[in-house]
Amino acid sequence: MLYLGKQNTSFMASTTSYIINFNKKTGDFTLKSTKDEITVDAKHKKYEWLKSQDTGRIVKISDKGRWNSSKDYIGLYDEINSSKSKKKSTVKSSVKTTKRKAKPVKDNSTELKELKTQLKELKTSNNKLKTENAKLKNEVKLLKTESTSLTSLGLLYKTKNTSLRNEIQLLKKKVVSVKTKPKPKPVKKQPKQYEARITATLSATKYDIYGDNGKKFSKILDITIRTEKLDKKPTQSFFKSYCKLVAKKGWSPDQCKDKFGMPIDYVTGFFMYYLSYNSKNIKISNISFISIKEY
Repeated sequence: MLYLGKQNTSFMASTTSYIINFNKKTGDFTLKSTKDEITVDAKHKKYEWLKSQDTGRIVKISDKGRWNSSKDYIGLYDEINSSKSKKKSTVKSSVKTTKRKAKPVKDNSTELKELKTQLKELKTSNNKLKTENAKLKNEVKLLKTESTSLTSLGLLYKTKNTSLRNEIQLLKKKVVSVKTKPKPKPVKKQPKQYEARITATLSATKYDIYGDNGKKFSKILDITIRTEKLDKKPTQSFFKSYCKLVAKKGWSPDQCKDKFGMPIDYVTGFFMYYLSYNSKNIKISNISFISIKEY
C-alpha cells in the first residue's frame, strides 16, 4: 500500500513501504511489506541507518533504490501484523488433536494373581448363591402350600445362605489386607568413587632466563581426575573448579597432586612443569568431558 501524501505523483518514482522488525537472536532486521520481505544483516550498507530509526517508523524504498523513513501515517504495522495473526489462527484451527489410549499396566505380582483367583472363586460362589436363591424362592412357594413341618426346611436354606455371605465378607477382608501391605524400606546407597576423563588446552606466556620472554605457549592435555568416595555423582562444574585451581597455582616441578581442600583421590595429565617459573596468563580452557564414570 503506497502513501504519497499531497505530492504530485506524476514526477515521483514508485515506492514500497515496509515495517521494521528486529530479531534479537540473529541480530538481523526484517523489512515487511504487503508484497514482499527483505532481510538486512550487519554486512548491509543500510544496517547502521536502520539501527538509528525510532520504533514505529516505516521505511520507503523507491524502484531506483533510494531509502527514506517516515512515521506510520497509513497504519501499515496494524495491517501487516493483523494479516499475520489471521494466518496463525487459520493454521491452528486446522490442527487435529489425537488422544492416545493409555496402555494397560501389567501386574505380574504373584500376590495379585492369587487375589484374581480368589475373586474368580467369589464370582463363581456368587453365581451359585444366585442359583440357590432362585431355587429357595421356588421351594418357599411350595412350602407355603405344604404343612408347617416343611417350613423348617426353608429356614435351613436361609441359614446356609447367610453362612455363604459371611465367607464372602471374610474373603473381601483378606483382599483388602493384601492390598494395604506396607512396602519395604529402600536400601541406603553406599558412597562410591567417580573418575572423570577430560581434554583441555593449557596456555600461558613464558618469562624465563632462556630468552622466551613474552613467548606464548599452548599444549593439549589429557586429564584424569578421581574423587574420594562420595554419596552423589559429582557434576561437570565440580571438575572444572578443580582445573581452575590448578591453573591459578601455576608452575609445578611435577604433575599437580594438590587437592585444594576438595575430595580428590588421584590426578594425572596436567603437566604444569612445561611452564616456566615466571609464566603469566596461565589458563586451562576448552574443557571437554569424555566420561564421568563410577570407579
